[in-house]
Amino acid sequence: MGSADRGREQIEEAMMNFSNIIPPEIDLTDFMRDEEKVRVRDASHFKQMVRDMMEGKTDKGYALPFAPFHGNFEFRPSEMTVWAGYKGHGKSSLISQVLQSMITEYAHKVFIISPEFPAHKVIHKLMVQFLGSRYPEERDFNSFFEVMSKCLWLYDQQRSVKPDTVIALCRFAIEKLGVKHILIDSLMKCGIAPDDYGKQKDFVDRLQNVAHITDVHIHLVAHARKGRDDSVIGSIHDIKGASEIGDMVENVIFTWRNKAKELKPGDAELGHEPDAIMKVEAQRNGDGWIGEVNLNYDRNKMVFFDWKEGI
Repeated sequence: MGSADRGREQIEEAMMNFSNIIPPEIDLTDFMRDEEKVRVRDASHFKQMVRDMMEGKTDKGYALPFAPFHGNFEFRPSEMTVWAGYKGHGKSSLISQVLQSMITEYAHKVFIISPEFPAHKVIHKLMVQFLGSRYPEERDFNSFFEVMSKCLWLYDQQRSVKPDTVIALCRFAIEKLGVKHILIDSLMKCGIAPDDYGKQKDFVDRLQNVAHITDVHIHLVAHARKGRDDSVIGSIHDIKGASEIGDMVENVIFTWRNKAKELKPGDAELGHEPDAIMKVEAQRNGDGWIGEVNLNYDRNKMVFFDWKEGI
């Protein structure tokens, strides 16, 4: 066995034994009931909130790791974002990079429910983006896990998770772990039939309620409808499932990768095009900015970065 193979086995073993992986058999009984507190308050309760809003002290969030978004879009507490896009167009990689920046820049705690991917593969992608290497030196490898052991938790189940369980897991992670970001990847793995739009709408509504009564930001991955031309970026109307999904949440982001450019590396004409696009399709708060941001992509490091023409 070569050194690369031994290194690969060592890395996979360490990631599979990551102490912050939450097993499926965890007792969630105390977190299964929806909160039913009644909040009736007189106007004076909101006086300071209104003053803060007038002075520009509210709606402050956390910046994305791409310069064009600064001042235009942030991830604010008590909100929900739907990440949409065609299969294979970089949703998971972009979200992973964004969450990694929330950990490194703000020391935020993150909880990931990702039945589509084994937990150790999710961690490996984060590691590559964090360290810039698929097989780092032992010292860097250990440093990565030292950081992540304080800020990252994952739910270990590679099959559909029932909606009630997802909601309970979110409440558990907020109350017991103190997380600030929750990623659910994806809607299609939450035990709801693709054509059961009513249950999809109810599930998104319940998730959003969890965000609204806490200071957490919930990220939900949704796929784009099949049959669309993926040579152009989609829109809010292309989200697969209930039409209300994009209308209900505070933010909708579409991701797109330039597959034509990937198939023709070195093509002079395509070299003037971006490798990827990240588009804010909806932003209910802040100043409501919507728009597209061009990005480059480093396949070896699995990272996106600010676009420079010709790269």
